[in-house]
Amino acid sequence: MVMDAEARTHTRVHGLQYAVAVLAALGTAGPCLLLMDTAVGGLALVTAAPVAAPLLLARWPFAFAWTCLLLGAGLCVWAFIGAMGGMSFFLPTAMLLLIAPAVGPRPGPFTRRGRPRRTR
Repeated sequence: MVMDAEARTHTRVHGLQYAVAVLAALGTAGPCLLLMDTAVGGLALVTAAPVAAPLLLARWPFAFAWTCLLLGAGLCVWAFIGAMGGMSFFLPTAMLLLIAPAVGPRPGPFTRRGRPRRTR
């Protein structure tokens, strides 16, 4: 299997993607601190803990993207279900995780490798 030059040079996620994932992880600190003295403080910590998982996958862009998308979608559902308990504070973090795979100047792992040819 022959790898093209672009695939060999992009073995890590782009810096902007990583920065958005870091912002998402840091965004969980506010809701955790806000909910710590309530009855759902432990639940807030359990909700915030997996958000750091994409940061560990910076060497594998495809795994990073899938992890961000799955965690973001799950966090959106959890923010809706747990809204009465204060879990809706995690909704901005979920949105950041959902956009993290799409930012950056180069094509993401879900885009086509080649460009379509122009026909006249």
